[in-house]
Amino acid sequence: MATAGISFSPVGPVPFEDVDGELPASERPAPEGIDDGDDHLADMVSSLPSKMEVNLPLKLRLYRGFWLAEIHVPAAVALRRRFVPRPDDVIVASLPKCGTTWLIALTFATMARHMHHPPTSAPASASSHPLHRLNPHQCLPFLEGLFARGEEAKLDALPSPRLINTHMPLAILPSATLATTTANSSGNRGGYKIIYICREPKDMIVSMWHYTRQLMPDVSFAETLSPTATTTELLRDPAGNVRKMARFVGLPFSEAEEEAGTVEAIVELCSLDRMRGFEANRTGYVDAQRKIPRETLFRKGVVGDCVNHMTPEMARRVDDIVADKFSGTGLTFK
Repeated sequence: MATAGISFSPVGPVPFEDVDGELPASERPAPEGIDDGDDHLADMVSSLPSKMEVNLPLKLRLYRGFWLAEIHVPAAVALRRRFVPRPDDVIVASLPKCGTTWLIALTFATMARHMHHPPTSAPASASSHPLHRLNPHQCLPFLEGLFARGEEAKLDALPSPRLINTHMPLAILPSATLATTTANSSGNRGGYKIIYICREPKDMIVSMWHYTRQLMPDVSFAETLSPTATTTELLRDPAGNVRKMARFVGLPFSEAEEEAGTVEAIVELCSLDRMRGFEANRTGYVDAQRKIPRETLFRKGVVGDCVNHMTPEMARRVDDIVADKFSGTGLTFK
């Protein structure tokens, strides 16, 4: 469990893969397990309302108002019980297939820019940046993945500020007021920050369909559709949104950085075409167990691809569902 009341030097974020790989497996902390001594966890999970996912052989359970894969519920329980955030933690949150890979790359490059300068035109600097040798997902710990394996103690090895990734709903995460009370480098004793990205639902469905086909090549688009700050803004003005994000996490760009073109260098480093060409993103698996290649994370990255897959009736059906679910929130998708 992350330890409260300890002062951390503001030298993060650092690539999680580098920290996680420093110790031989024999010397790493033993997993704590996800039941936390609760012998009734399995009974609790089995008692939750359930339904089967339409496209995949996957059972869902209704936990705290959200349908989660049954295999993820124990991790969600453990996360709620044991995750103690630090006040300067930054969590990148999203539903799957909403531009997560691009956002975590931009956030890591922005927050780590003083230790890892974004490469400019100089070849020497280009070879040393972590995003040139690691997939963006290797740079951040995946919160529920650690808790699912009982490996959350690895979070303690990360220097502050920690940069963390999750697909869990906000209601599953601890309240920001539960963050450790140790002041961060800016004297902030408030809660941690969440950077959330969402996507036009029709485009997200198309992206999910392409991803699902890695597991089930024969699944049709109609079958995928049946259950059923945005990416658009980030695509429209990536530099402006990177500046906005940097201010939000308390690391605004200085005048000198602006003059040196640091913002533009970060946007270029994390562009889809650039990241698609890195060896770490062309080889290996984003899910080694199910053999899903990393290259599937870098498909098109465009807005409006849904028109190439959806009939007008399909699009209207999705729009009606979204309008119903978002009714009264004031949130819309453009």
